[in-house]
Amino acid sequence: MRLSDLIAGEPLRLAAGDGDRVRVCDLTEHSRTVVPGSLFIARPGTKTDGRSFIADAIEAGAVAVLTDAQTSPDVKGVATLVADDVPLASARIAERFFGNPSKRLALIGITGTNGKTTVAHLAHHVLNKIGVRCGLIGTVEIDDGSGIAPAEMTTPPAIELSRSLANMVEAGCDAAVMEVSSHALDQRRAAALAFDVGVITNLSRDHLDYHETMDAYASAKRRLFELVAAREDSPGLAIVNADDPDAVAIAAAAARGRVSPCTASGEAYGGWSVRIGASSHSRTTLKLRGPGIAIDQSVAFLGLHNAMNICQACAASVEVARLCSNSRADTRDDADLAGAVARALSLADPPRGRLEPVHGPGDDIRVYIDFAHTDDALSRTLAAVRSVTDRAAALWVVFGAGGEKDKGKRPRMGRATSIYADRVIVTSDNPRREDPSAIIADVLTGVSATLRTKVAVHADRERAIREAIFAAAPGDVLVIAGKGHETEQVLPASDGTVIRRHFDDREVAQRFLKERHVRRAAPAGTAL
Repeated sequence: MRLSDLIAGEPLRLAAGDGDRVRVCDLTEHSRTVVPGSLFIARPGTKTDGRSFIADAIEAGAVAVLTDAQTSPDVKGVATLVADDVPLASARIAERFFGNPSKRLALIGITGTNGKTTVAHLAHHVLNKIGVRCGLIGTVEIDDGSGIAPAEMTTPPAIELSRSLANMVEAGCDAAVMEVSSHALDQRRAAALAFDVGVITNLSRDHLDYHETMDAYASAKRRLFELVAAREDSPGLAIVNADDPDAVAIAAAAARGRVSPCTASGEAYGGWSVRIGASSHSRTTLKLRGPGIAIDQSVAFLGLHNAMNICQACAASVEVARLCSNSRADTRDDADLAGAVARALSLADPPRGRLEPVHGPGDDIRVYIDFAHTDDALSRTLAAVRSVTDRAAALWVVFGAGGEKDKGKRPRMGRATSIYADRVIVTSDNPRREDPSAIIADVLTGVSATLRTKVAVHADRERAIREAIFAAAPGDVLVIAGKGHETEQVLPASDGTVIRRHFDDREVAQRFLKERHVRRAAPAGTAL
């Protein structure tokens, strides 16, 4: 693409070079991925400064550089683009370079402190099952329509977002669903995307190591709904957890009229409601009601928080299904649509690491892996499991707090687990460069003296999981929280760096469950 065509009308200027004579064949922010014909985006990041690698990019074949006014005089020999807001300019250029793919898909964006992954997973599952081919960009994995790959972060950089969306278009997708983190919104990674639907799950304390204040955190979340409201043809739909006042305030501040409330505590006039019926450790019966839609279905999910996740996923899926039906002149009526969604829900499993059961039919205790890493998420997860656990059984939790993250939530996590669980083992999550013992000490400050007796400490995560599985009585339930789908642990090294080692809560738990089973089956007095 000619550089002049790529930048026409965008918020930047050509400071050097002839835009009509330069052809761009790729975009990149990383000098090591530059190929001849690349446009190199040179901007400061949270860990490194891309402006320090301009010379490397030019040597590798970059034909143009986008940077700020302070850096542009140092760029020699290639076309130079200057922008006041480099992240925004690069996001807009990326969308244009890849053919504006977000405008060619029915795009759902999901934000919120907790629940993003489950809502995205469910919407992706439901839409594909009801005949709307849908891609996915999320914390656990990316499905670009041609294959599924593990995700490296919740929301990729702007260039990779547009590249993935373009791949979905090329693969024949009609829709896409993506998680949109507060970091991504603050850094403008999604600033050029055209969202048809925005979902906010909830808002509670998290990421204050980055945002510093709750107001700044909420402001970042609000940007998704500014994008939803700013669609060129007509405003998109904001789907809001009406049971969370902070979520309602965020969407209301940015939405332009099209709001669909979701509630689990009453009637949602003009929106969606969900009611929980019979429930067990394996399934929950839900009654879902939305505009023109009535669904009564058993699902393999636990808890009130998952009922809300399912409600919001259904609201988003139905909206997108109707959008796609209109574009394809689909004659399916609401009853048929409701039936198709119900069948899809009946087949849905939780996403990896989200209240994921790892016990088997031969085990005498139940063990779940969950990603809960805030006090609000831990409270909701433990309450969900408690609601289906026999009164005589003990509810155990093994958890830790991440290092180099919001320290203020650590005591809150300690307080939440000591209130909701019968037995608590505080351990390490990803301490990174922090002393694991210091993190644990912060967590324990939130545990009242009257509850301290139910709390044990094992800094070694593997030992903590082993202790819980071996000490639990038959019928007890264990939640291993914090890491969920993650498969590595980041530990401090003696030289001030970090050590990354393979660690999968699921693998560790299943190994000790198997050993527990062997011990139970062995005759009394057998040495093991």
